[in-house]
Amino acid sequence: MKLSALRLHNVKRFAGQGVAIENIGDGVNVLCAVNEFGKSTFFEALHALFFQPHTGTPEGVRLLRPYSGGNPVVEADITTSEGRYRLTKQFYGGKLASVIDLDRGRLLAQADEAEAFIGKLIHGGTAGPAGLLWVRQGVTGIEKRSKSEEDGEKRVRESLLSSVQGEVEALTGGRRMAEIAAACEEELYSLVTSTLRPKSGGLYAAALDERDKLLKEELRLSAEVAGLRDALDKRRMALARLSELENPEEGAIRREGISAAEAAVEAAKSHSEALKAAEAEAALAAIHHDAAKQALDSFRTALKRAADLRQQSTIAQLRRSEVLDRRASAIAENEQAMAEVQAAEQEEREARELLARLDATLLARDAAEQLAGLDNRLKQAEVARTQIEDGEAALAMLAVPEQAVEQLQTLEIEIASLRAAHLATLPTLCMEYRDGAADLVTIDARPLLHAEDQSFAGTVRLDIAGIGALTLQSNRPQQADRTIEDAEAKHHSLLAALGVDSLMTARQRPVEARDKAAELGLARQRLGDLAPKGIQQLHEELARLSALAAGDLELKVDSQQIRQHHAAAQQRVMTTRNNVREALPLRSHADEAVMAAETAYVTIQAELTSLEVILGPDAAREEKGRLLLTEATARRTLREAAEMRAAPLRDGAHMWTAPCLQGLVR
Repeated sequence: MKLSALRLHNVKRFAGQGVAIENIGDGVNVLCAVNEFGKSTFFEALHALFFQPHTGTPEGVRLLRPYSGGNPVVEADITTSEGRYRLTKQFYGGKLASVIDLDRGRLLAQADEAEAFIGKLIHGGTAGPAGLLWVRQGVTGIEKRSKSEEDGEKRVRESLLSSVQGEVEALTGGRRMAEIAAACEEELYSLVTSTLRPKSGGLYAAALDERDKLLKEELRLSAEVAGLRDALDKRRMALARLSELENPEEGAIRREGISAAEAAVEAAKSHSEALKAAEAEAALAAIHHDAAKQALDSFRTALKRAADLRQQSTIAQLRRSEVLDRRASAIAENEQAMAEVQAAEQEEREARELLARLDATLLARDAAEQLAGLDNRLKQAEVARTQIEDGEAALAMLAVPEQAVEQLQTLEIEIASLRAAHLATLPTLCMEYRDGAADLVTIDARPLLHAEDQSFAGTVRLDIAGIGALTLQSNRPQQADRTIEDAEAKHHSLLAALGVDSLMTARQRPVEARDKAAELGLARQRLGDLAPKGIQQLHEELARLSALAAGDLELKVDSQQIRQHHAAAQQRVMTTRNNVREALPLRSHADEAVMAAETAYVTIQAELTSLEVILGPDAAREEKGRLLLTEATARRTLREAAEMRAAPLRDGAHMWTAPCLQGLVR
């Protein structure tokens, strides 16, 4: 069974409408469309046609019914080995099932008989080959089924597919396939050459030679059989004739009949020759009479046709004059309408130019009024931009990374810690003076204070007035001093990198930066208000307004009157153009009428001229008609006389035919 067409009506998304897939051909047919276009609907309807009874409403049928209701109709054309059929089912209201024989064009079955016919087409139901009508994710039907049944069938199909796939891969892949191909080639080339011609001495060539010999032998035997059959037929006829000739009584009767027939034949020949001569004379007279009658009829027809053509020529000439006048009138109207269009267009151009000048003047005035305000806006915007640029530069200078500030604070704490630790490890001296001896000792040219600890590092010189100098050596390692020096150098480098002189200044920078950022935000907002699309756009607008303001600022005319005049001119242009469009068909119709009238007149004149040649001059036409009538009358008389002479001979022909036939019969 092969499906050749499928038609649906009022099925699911195709509510109230019909859709069809026609001319499904041989081979693989692909139904391709976007999602939710209705492809699955066709398969569901096809499944319902073959597997759902038209009298019930199971789940599969209910799924076909649109939300708006109605009666789903499914129709399919199929081809089987017995012929072509059309299967139709209608569900719900007006339940219907029918089978039509497309080859004979008659109703084959309906109702239950139709269901039985369809049932025979699908042997085994969904469990058989017909289940492949609907294959959806391993399921063989659209009806509701248990989960276990669906999973079971799906596993069976997957295992079957795996087995088939394994067999195909084992056969078509690798060395086994190469061996099979080599074996096939070996078998093939043992029979044919590389050009696929039969190999000399091979089995294939021997079979072909044997076939050719048998064909020749068949032709030879067929010719012999045909010859023998003809010979047998001739022999049978000869034997029958011989038995007749060998009968003595039959021979005597036959000889008498032959003698009578020969005499009758001679008489019949004589009578036939006389009849042929009479009939030839009658036929010749009929030909001459027909020719004369035809010439007379042609002459009379030509006379009548010539009179009709003269009348038609007069009418055609009047018609031609009439359509020529009408075309001239249409041309004049068209030219007048075109002139009115040109005048209206010229007036509209002048009004448009004046209106353009007025608009330019108004634009110049508006531009002059806007120019001062725009110039002030531009200056304020440039000031705001300068402030923004200065603020951005200052903000960039005030920017201090918070991490760097924290690092600077950590360094100062470290330096203070190192200094405190250094001071704690230094040797100290303390000088206590007696009364009146204060300030008698100096340390490194500085007075050594009374009862105050003085620490020192390295070597220190004490000058004692009136006594001498005392040098103290601490002999302490210099490593701690270098650590402090490195930390201080790093501290100075970080201050230089940040551009500050102290930690306090660095901590003030973020506050100043916030204040500067606030000022910068106000400046940007002011610039955005003054120039939303940028200062360049203000410059371009200023240049445009300057160019407009350079125009004529004074035009002493009434603007309302100019606009009304321009509108009226535009309306006149439209009106005149409409008049031209209305006049063009009249001109076209007039040209067509003139062409038709000229054609008709020329045609009539040409036919009339040809008739004039046939009829000849007017003065000789009456005499020519009388001569043709006389000729036709004479020819009719001759024909009637020839017919009277041939009639007796024709009537007596059967008297000579009967004896001849009797003699032949005997």
